[in-house]
Amino acid sequence: MIVAATMIPVALRHPSLRYIDNTLEPADFINNILMYMPLGIALSGSSLLRTFLFGLILSSAAELLQLGYVDRIPSGFDIASNTGGALLGYLVAMVWLRATGVDPKSLRIPRPVAALAILVAIFGTIMLVDHPTRSDFSNWSPTFHLAIGNELTGDRPWVGTISEFQIYPFAMAPSQIDDLARQAAHAGNAALPTGGLVPPTNPQTPYGHSLLSSEEELSFYDALVSRNQLTLLVALRTNNVDQGGPARIITYSQDPGDRNFTLGQIHDTLTFRLRTPASGSNGANPALYSKPVLLPNRTAFVAAVYDGRISRLYVDGKLVAHADLGARRPRLPRRLLSWLPRDLPIREIELGASESLLSGLFALGVFALAGVPRRRPTRLFVGAVAGLAIGAAVWIFGVSEPRLGVRILLECVAAGVVLAASVETETEQGEQARALGRPASV
Repeated sequence: MIVAATMIPVALRHPSLRYIDNTLEPADFINNILMYMPLGIALSGSSLLRTFLFGLILSSAAELLQLGYVDRIPSGFDIASNTGGALLGYLVAMVWLRATGVDPKSLRIPRPVAALAILVAIFGTIMLVDHPTRSDFSNWSPTFHLAIGNELTGDRPWVGTISEFQIYPFAMAPSQIDDLARQAAHAGNAALPTGGLVPPTNPQTPYGHSLLSSEEELSFYDALVSRNQLTLLVALRTNNVDQGGPARIITYSQDPGDRNFTLGQIHDTLTFRLRTPASGSNGANPALYSKPVLLPNRTAFVAAVYDGRISRLYVDGKLVAHADLGARRPRLPRRLLSWLPRDLPIREIELGASESLLSGLFALGVFALAGVPRRRPTRLFVGAVAGLAIGAAVWIFGVSEPRLGVRILLECVAAGVVLAASVETETEQGEQARALGRPASV
């Protein structure tokens, strides 16, 4: 589950040390400790040094890989908290063993209880895939404000200038965007089409102030929600390509975690996040991320377009990112999301851990009903088949993108194999205990 949540990418970017952010986030620090504690418990039969090295190497590998993963923030504090979590799990396991005499890394599960895992796995899979995909603006908030920069939301402000911008309640054609970009490149600015929703305004409006009056905001909201389409055109110049966050350039939002849409900068890349029932309140499932396209003190003509299903991001007339917001993807139920910490990121990578858990539970239930084969290769085959069943069900009923379906299938099969490799019969446990001179009970 650690591998599924931290080491499998959703999308790739050019690796760079600039993405490292060593800002201490207490909630994230605690989450990392809790995530690695089970690893320390599993290693309690080893040694404290080996647990330290295992946690350090696994966490360092994850952070190193995240240098090239979109929307991941590698940090030295993550390595410290993950390694500390493994050590804490080891110490807790040793205290538990001395206090109770029960080996904490060996869990005895009665067969009737284990058989219920099949029902849990089936019900959990249904909950992941039983979500109608809606890609309209029906979950937009009319109380949010349109602003330049992100001081309105309490985040770090974007450092740069905007020479012109406009927002339209329709999806502009690629050819029209290319023509405007060519015109901007030759003349220094583009003659933006009529029909925009933003009145003539000074792009240098101070941070923290809405660009529209209350009446204009209501009209702006109604125009976009009624059409479920938009085009955002902006000519921008960044002063710093090391900005993170993302730093919000044009934002229609209020709370730091919620937005109707945001065009933002992450170092030398751009991101466009659009809120729909499918993409979530933060517009990050999925969001658009460009490749490196920004240079300091150089004007870029940017267009973010949404046609009711496909979200696209153009820079200087060239398509740099696109995503199908109407595609079927597995999702956690809203009721379950309401129980989780608000700052916990729930994206496709975290969902991979959920699907892996369901695959392991299904394999456990199969072993409980059919018995645990004595031959290890047979066990591994049964575990792989159980994971294949869950992965195929998620793919068939909840995924419309083949690449995502293949990734889910492989994760589920791997989870079933790992569970199968961990299961032992009481007879085998007794034989191992006698070989080690320990009591056979667990």
